[in-house]
Amino acid sequence: MMTWLTRNCSTMWANLVQGRIWTLVTPAFSHVDPVHLLINMFILHSFGPDVARMLGPKRFIGFYLGAAVAGNLVSAFVRGIIIPLRTGDMSSMVQPSIGASTSVIGLTTLFACVYPMAQFQLFLIIPVRAWLATVGFIGWDLWRVMKHKSSKADGAGHLGGAAAGLAYYWFKLRPLIRRMR
Repeated sequence: MMTWLTRNCSTMWANLVQGRIWTLVTPAFSHVDPVHLLINMFILHSFGPDVARMLGPKRFIGFYLGAAVAGNLVSAFVRGIIIPLRTGDMSSMVQPSIGASTSVIGLTTLFACVYPMAQFQLFLIIPVRAWLATVGFIGWDLWRVMKHKSSKADGAGHLGGAAAGLAYYWFKLRPLIRRMR
């Protein structure tokens, strides 16, 4: 079962080279770890309704899938090309990435761009503005990717999802918001 899941529902450079391009989307609907699933679904539940109301259902689904593709492409490229070239370690080429984090990070980044001063409880305790939390998480992921810090979390995928959220805001929503003023 895990072999099938890795080959068909996770992103890694080896899957893309072998033509399994659907693995750019399937990780957004697959999880191995129940805690990872709960965290992603909690965040999706917290930020998703506001973004869905703003975009509408069709655009919301399109954005969610687009953030998955963007995040998983960045993940595959960084782990399949950049890290092996910089370190000589080829093991990252076959390290699977799975989970909805690429889409969820894209969603939270888009939320922070539209509602930067919105306040929420980080880790259910610390009050923080959306823009600050987003910059902090992006900075943390960027540091981990630059230092090749290995963990269960796919920092490169998170950065790709965040880039999708920022790009969607900058090129799609920002011009609309400006025209409404």
